[in-house]
Amino acid sequence: MGVFRTPVGVSNGNGGSTEWVDALVDTGATYTVLPASLLRERIGVAPQRWEQFTLADGSKRRYGTAEVRLNIADREFVSRVVFGEEGRYLLGATTLQVFGLIPDTTNHVLISAPELTI
Repeated sequence: MGVFRTPVGVSNGNGGSTEWVDALVDTGATYTVLPASLLRERIGVAPQRWEQFTLADGSKRRYGTAEVRLNIADREFVSRVVFGEEGRYLLGATTLQVFGLIPDTTNHVLISAPELTI
């Protein structure tokens, strides 16, 4: 699978400014992970819940999570994000589903998902 980055706008949804970051598209990650300092200090969002996650190495750790407004590929929705370590910008599968996007790993872009059934 090809790995690539995409621009993501992050805001608190309450009229604050949008911060643009470059996030790694990571369909192996369930949730989007952004640095806690970005979310707290620049966006002004505090964790709403604390949840336990299993990391790629199998260890478990608690992280804060919150709902933020994201802008990806000219689409804007609210999605839950995880308050991560510095330098960690991951765009996870749940956010991609909310946005109706899938990765085109050949061309390194996000594209609209085909019609989904319910």
